[in-house]
Amino acid sequence: MIKILLHVSVVWIFMGIALQAENINNSVLVSKNEYKFRPITNNLNITKKKGDYTLASVFGDAKEVAWAKRFNMVELGNVENPDVTSALLHKKGLLHVKHPIAYDWMPALYYYTDGENRAFVAWLYKNRQTTTLNPNGPFVHCKKNNYDWCQDYYYNLSNKEVLQKRVDDLLTNMKLRGFRGIFFDWASGSYIEEKVYKPMLQNFNKFHTDKTYFDFVSRFYQKLKDSNIFVVTNQGFRKAKYVLPFVQYDMTESYITTDVHKKMKIQLAQKGWVDSVLVTNYYPIYDNSKDVKDSLKFIDMLSVYKKKYKKYGFKNFIYLNYLAPKYIKMYESSLLYKPVKPKNGIYFSYAMAKLADNIVYAEISQNRELERDEVYFCDLGHVLGKRYEKLDALKGYIRFYEKGFVLVSEPYKKELYLKITSKYLKQDTKIYDVYEKKELHSSKNSVTVDLKFEEESFTQKNLPLGRVYLYI
Repeated sequence: MIKILLHVSVVWIFMGIALQAENINNSVLVSKNEYKFRPITNNLNITKKKGDYTLASVFGDAKEVAWAKRFNMVELGNVENPDVTSALLHKKGLLHVKHPIAYDWMPALYYYTDGENRAFVAWLYKNRQTTTLNPNGPFVHCKKNNYDWCQDYYYNLSNKEVLQKRVDDLLTNMKLRGFRGIFFDWASGSYIEEKVYKPMLQNFNKFHTDKTYFDFVSRFYQKLKDSNIFVVTNQGFRKAKYVLPFVQYDMTESYITTDVHKKMKIQLAQKGWVDSVLVTNYYPIYDNSKDVKDSLKFIDMLSVYKKKYKKYGFKNFIYLNYLAPKYIKMYESSLLYKPVKPKNGIYFSYAMAKLADNIVYAEISQNRELERDEVYFCDLGHVLGKRYEKLDALKGYIRFYEKGFVLVSEPYKKELYLKITSKYLKQDTKIYDVYEKKELHSSKNSVTVDLKFEEESFTQKNLPLGRVYLYI
């Protein structure tokens, strides 16, 4: 009896220790004195990897092409562009990219009203009563964009001949131009559910009453998979069961950041006076979004899809975000601004996506040179843990990897020193703060980091941040 009670006491002691361990905070705010660092002045011998995904033009300058060659997947333009050839890609060195991929509009094509059309397009047009869903219009896309040179016809994918010729046409163009993969826009086919496209759906239903339009979208992707075509889709997750089992990657747009026009009269260097300027929206999900939790809801949802469709060969989601430049006032007393790299936005975009181990890239349409940053070549290694963690000390999140970790925080009005503790944190190792270019040192599975919050150029409101740390 005494032995049993003793045993029970020991069990309760160990349980108490376990419970206490589980309740240890993963982070706490500390004083500046606990922040130990060493500036890095030389080039660190950090292991880098190929970037995952970017967009570039085959006809870009040497710097753009050199940047593109550092990635595994590069979207290089339209699949049917006659000016792009395998010889050109070879000359530019882009055939060494693992997946030089082409752009294609999945559900439709442009028929050029001047008569300059490829054989496949001419055949579709000639037989448009059965090969297209809008043989007599409406031509919604061309009209909406004021294109006076085209009519947009929507493939009748339920027509077996159309389906086969469509795949054959893609394969022919890919071979001619040296592409090893295709990115499909409007990939899910959900356009057909919009009111303006009702005539197309009505025409489809005349051909089929027993199957949905999406059944044939799915059949199209199945045929591509059977033909060993590497496919990236744009928002295929919107019709996940019809698309994701047959493709390798799916893209989201503007789920973490986006660029929006802001009306204001300012002067931009080398451009002059403008009445509006592009700025970055860090909370792009809803009109009333005010924190990153709205983005995380969608990231969590897509994480479920990623796990569900992995068994079919689906690999990952690509988060394509849009950023405006950061604007630096050139003179205190004037309204003259200079656009520079939005480093804060690039790192926030990157770290948010890496909370769920996703691929990410941020495009700056106003000046593509400003988007180029070495963060895309960080080798974080394998992800650790089942999911990201909420930080106890502030409104933020953290995710650990084999070779480092990423951190995201909502904005704060002052500089913060955050002590992070985790079983995943390598003990007594040097840590490289990629953003600040500083060497930190961990001890007893803890490290203290410095969080400086950048102000928005025009409102002076503090911005959320993202940080990346690597073990060295």
